[in-house]
Amino acid sequence: MEKALNRQRVLLHHLRPSSSSSSSSHESAATLFPSNCAAGDSAAYHRTAAFGDDVVIVAACRTAICKAKRGGFKDTLADDLLAPVLKALIDRTKLDPSEVSDIVVGTVLAPGSQRGIECRMAAFYAGFPDTVPIRTVNRQCSSGLQAVADVAASIKAGFYDIGIGAGLESMTTDKVVPGVPKVNPKVETFAQARDCLLPMGITSENVAEHYGVTRQEQDQAAVESHRRAAAATASGKFKDEIVPVLTKIVDPKTGEEKAATIMVDDGIRPNTNMADLAKLKPAFKKDGTTTAGNASQVSDGAGAVLLMKRSLAMQKGFPILGVF
Repeated sequence: MEKALNRQRVLLHHLRPSSSSSSSSHESAATLFPSNCAAGDSAAYHRTAAFGDDVVIVAACRTAICKAKRGGFKDTLADDLLAPVLKALIDRTKLDPSEVSDIVVGTVLAPGSQRGIECRMAAFYAGFPDTVPIRTVNRQCSSGLQAVADVAASIKAGFYDIGIGAGLESMTTDKVVPGVPKVNPKVETFAQARDCLLPMGITSENVAEHYGVTRQEQDQAAVESHRRAAAATASGKFKDEIVPVLTKIVDPKTGEEKAATIMVDDGIRPNTNMADLAKLKPAFKKDGTTTAGNASQVSDGAGAVLLMKRSLAMQKGFPILGVF
C-alpha cells in the first residue's frame, strides 16, 4: 500500500507546475492517505477516509411508486412525474438551478427520442433555465443507476461540479408490448443476439433455475418485502423522501376527472402471506416459479439525486447523505 501511495505522490509531483523551489519533497505534491475497503454483508465497502474531491449526494427524493394502468399515476404524463422531483431538489437545498451543469435521466421504454424532449420540458417546468442541459440514458433495469454514475464520473473528471442523476418510467404510457418485436432476421442465426429478446419473466425463471432459488424462497422474500415496506410506510420512514404529486385520476367508466395528491406507494400489500402466494400459478412458464405474487409490479414513478464535490457541499453547508 505504501509503495503504491509513494508512486502516486511521485506522479503528482511531476504533474505540478514548476516552482522556484526545487527542494520540495514528493509528499508536498499531495496529501494521500490509504483507505481500506472491506466487503460486508451487502457487498458495500467501508470508507475510512474522506477527500475533498469525493462525489457526494446532498439531496434525494422520489415520487410514490404506483401500479401502472390502475394506480395513482395511471393518468399522469411522464414529464409531470419528473418535474416535481427536480423541483424538490432545488426547493430543499435552496440551490440556484443555474448552478447545475447537467441532468441525466435513466429511462427505458420511451420510443423515439428516448423521452429526451419530455425530460427537457420537465426541467423547464421545475424552474431550470435553458442553459442547463439534459439527456437520457438507457441501460435497461439499471438505467437510473447509470444516470447517477454518469454524473458522478463527470464530476470526478472535472467536467463540472454539480449535476443531477434521475430515473423515470411510465409503464402506463409506454406499455411493454407482448410478443417478439420486429428485428433483423439475422437474429435467428445468432444465439447471443436471440437472448436479447428474452422477456424479463423468462430471465427471472432462468436465474432462479441457475442459482437454485426455489418457489418457496421467492415467496418468502415477497412476504418479507411487503412486510418491511408496510412497516416503513406506517412508521413514516418514506415521508421525507416522497414528493407529493398533484395530479388527476380519471374514472375509466364515466371519464370524470378528480384532482388527487399522490404521496404513498400503492403497490404494497401488507396482508401478503405464504398460503395465498402458494395458490398462484406461474406467470411466465408452465412449470416455473415466478408468479404475480413474488414478481415486481409494473410501475409508474420517478426519482432524482443531487450530486456535487464534497468540498463544494461542505462550503455550501449541505448534508452528506452518501458517497458515490
